[in-house]
Amino acid sequence: MSLNALMRWLKPREMIFFDLLESAAANTYQASQLFDLEIRSGDPVRFADLRRQMKDLEHTGDDLTREIMDRLNHTFVTPIDREDIMQLAHAIDDVVDKIYAICERLILYRIGHVMPAVTEMSSLIVEGSGEILHLIRSLRNMSNQKEIRDRIRRVHTLENKADSIYHAALAQIFEDPKDAIELIKWKELLEQIEDASDKLELVAKVIGSTVMKNA
Repeated sequence: MSLNALMRWLKPREMIFFDLLESAAANTYQASQLFDLEIRSGDPVRFADLRRQMKDLEHTGDDLTREIMDRLNHTFVTPIDREDIMQLAHAIDDVVDKIYAICERLILYRIGHVMPAVTEMSSLIVEGSGEILHLIRSLRNMSNQKEIRDRIRRVHTLENKADSIYHAALAQIFEDPKDAIELIKWKELLEQIEDASDKLELVAKVIGSTVMKNA
């Protein structure tokens, strides 16, 4: 067992969930930053290394989710509703899963040039992941209600922007579908990255309802 894992087990059971959720959110933020950096490089050769690194981050996210579920099964009293903890853990992990799925498809579909819409949506996911990390940290005391509400609104705004970019990109690829295979590839890639944005918004919604319950 690593030192960090040992320290987590030595902390009070009911409070450790905040540490685990924060670690999961930080892992998601790191994944979004890595993805955004590499696809902006414009070098398809780097996509294979990106997939390997993202796989490691996905494993980290899965491990954190499993630890959260295991602790929920052995903890009678939780600092916030256990249903909220479960939903937060899975939604945060889903963002990394979606990003990894995109990396898989970049290799599988032999993607070279990346559509501008992908980099635009990627930057929004980085920003949204950063907001989620701040929001997860705010669950420890929920003292600054205004800041929490403002950050939740920002995540909603970012998702709306991503949704607009997604639909515009779909319209673009369907406008002149010269190659049906390429159309299918890009449609799926765009759906995956838009799904990642949706998952971030779900996390923000759960945090909002959690704060309202505990206000």
